[in-house]
Amino acid sequence: MGPGGATTGPVRLLVADDEPRILALFTEILAPADDMLDGLDGLGAPASAPGAHFELVLCRQGEDAVAATRAAIEDNRPFAVAFLDVRMPPGRGGLAAAEEIRRLDPWVQIVVVTAFTDVDPQTIAKRVPPIDKLLYIQKPFHPQEIFQFATSLCAKWRAERDFQALKSRLETLVYERTAALASANRKLTREMEERERVTDLIESAKREWEGTFDSVQDLVVVIGSDCTVRRLNMAMAHRLGLAPREVVGRECSFVFDSQDTPGERSSDILAMTDGRYHSRELAIPRLRGEFLITSSPLTHADDAPLGTVFVAHDITERKNLERRLRQSQKMEAIGTLAGGIAHDFNNILGIIMGFAEMIEGEAEPDTGLSRRIGHILAACRRARDLVLQILSFSRQNDQEANHLRVGPLVRETLKLIRATVPNAIAITEIIRPGRDGILAEPSQVQQIIMNLCSNAAHAMRETGGVLEVGLEELPPGACPLPGEDALAACLHLWVRDTGPGIPPDILERIFDPFFTTKKPGEGTGMGLSVAHGVVRKYKGEIKVKSVVGAGATFDVYLPLAGDAPDVPVAAEAGPAMGRGRILLVDDEQALAEIGRELVQSLGYKARAECDPRTALALFRGDPAAFDLLITDQNMPGLTGAELTRAVLALRPDLPVLMLTGFSETMGRDAARAIGIRDLLLKPVLRRDLAAAIEAALHPAGP
Repeated sequence: MGPGGATTGPVRLLVADDEPRILALFTEILAPADDMLDGLDGLGAPASAPGAHFELVLCRQGEDAVAATRAAIEDNRPFAVAFLDVRMPPGRGGLAAAEEIRRLDPWVQIVVVTAFTDVDPQTIAKRVPPIDKLLYIQKPFHPQEIFQFATSLCAKWRAERDFQALKSRLETLVYERTAALASANRKLTREMEERERVTDLIESAKREWEGTFDSVQDLVVVIGSDCTVRRLNMAMAHRLGLAPREVVGRECSFVFDSQDTPGERSSDILAMTDGRYHSRELAIPRLRGEFLITSSPLTHADDAPLGTVFVAHDITERKNLERRLRQSQKMEAIGTLAGGIAHDFNNILGIIMGFAEMIEGEAEPDTGLSRRIGHILAACRRARDLVLQILSFSRQNDQEANHLRVGPLVRETLKLIRATVPNAIAITEIIRPGRDGILAEPSQVQQIIMNLCSNAAHAMRETGGVLEVGLEELPPGACPLPGEDALAACLHLWVRDTGPGIPPDILERIFDPFFTTKKPGEGTGMGLSVAHGVVRKYKGEIKVKSVVGAGATFDVYLPLAGDAPDVPVAAEAGPAMGRGRILLVDDEQALAEIGRELVQSLGYKARAECDPRTALALFRGDPAAFDLLITDQNMPGLTGAELTRAVLALRPDLPVLMLTGFSETMGRDAARAIGIRDLLLKPVLRRDLAAAIEAALHPAGP
């Protein structure tokens, strides 16, 4: 069934879901009874867009949805959009209903809505074509998202129907004008005076058609059967920056291909000139955007093929919005994952490091056991730094930048890289004399080196080659840094490989998050994005040069810092010993145990509790029983902040230290605001814990 004439009035929507609350939610979003909640943040339906009036038909089974569609078609009141849940027991479900609805009404826009399904979107797309009238979203959804889907899809549905009505009108008009012309030609033999009138009619019809053709805002071009341009509208001419007469008669490739990539898009376009109707999304660099392209065969009156009409609707902004939405969702997921990793992993590291320090204190110096424990503690510290990197990348933690010499860090990092790359890859180190001090955090700069080297090694994994890592000081004026830093000297770090190089069509996208050319399971596409983010964080610049078949070079430029004064390294003193009574509260039993042993090893009397409510009961029974409270933040029953407030209400002068593996709500400023002396990030070293306890029990004077 084809679409009718131009559409007016409310648009009909079909919603099928076996859950009554979901149907109620759709009603509240798309057809609310009143707007008394409108305008309140987070409440009520979204503000209606102009012309967005919906008439909802609700069903709880797929069979009911099919029946409603059939009845709507018979009443000549078809649905514009159908929101179908995949699973609607006990019936056949939304997917089977979608297939039947598509058979009944090819013009309806179908949105598959589900919380979980074992049918992937590709399968759904194959079963319910065409793909340009099919969308797939998952529960839970945001009300604004549903409203925007409904508004956009209804507008698209209206546009398609109106476009078909316009096309029918134009065809009718051409037919009428052709009939009039034929009649005039027959009359020419009888009445020569009619010739001028007929000519005027033809010219009028031509001007009307050309005016209509050129008023269409979509890009329209007619490609003849000889693959040359027969006609184009003004929108297409403006996009090309040429007058229509400069384009007519040229090859199809002139319109759709860039000069440096002949045949890249024209081959796709010409594949749609097979005499059938097509619709396809394509990115066309020559036209500077992404387009929904529809092709329609153009024939003579005797059905002889004349060419193909292409209509390109610019969807660049829509695709950009979709990409930004997906990126935002991915970054949000990374942030949530990072927080969970930080909390649990730091607790695990705290247990390992705590007992390792206890063993280290009991081991004889310069023995095998002492050396092994030292390696364990060094590995734990590296793991702790890795968690800090994850938090920093997800913007949940800001590490302080200090003066850092990059040369020694490069040498140390290359030792790790040599142990991980294949033997077929040779590593060359070029560190030239000069200043190499910058303001940065070591683990972040190491992340730049590791990611760039890993990317280069992956490029040469099959053929082998040379991985070159270099460092040098560049003089003023040779640094491509933003702002005033470009006038000063800078540090130049480069990573060069002899791999196959980077193709030009992806060179501009290599720093995009989650963009990767690796196979599934070989990488996430985050390595170069992380390196790019760290470089920009330190006000630097990263550039890439590549020749296909001749490898790639990544150049990193970082602002130099002033020379740090040489401070003699003193022998590390042991932790301070003290006296006092300390209560340690941690819901992790192993952490509570190791915390108690560490505190006791520092000379204090310690008691450990795993239940914060038991600890609070001890204070209520005797507020003066302890000289210091050390508490974890994330605990069931009572958080560390809630326990602190309750204890300080009983004894305001009590010093409190807080330990946390990760907390979204508790930072140092927030901790001090409720009376906590210091906030320590797990895992805590013995000497750091001793210093914090000493500072809390014996604060320095003003």
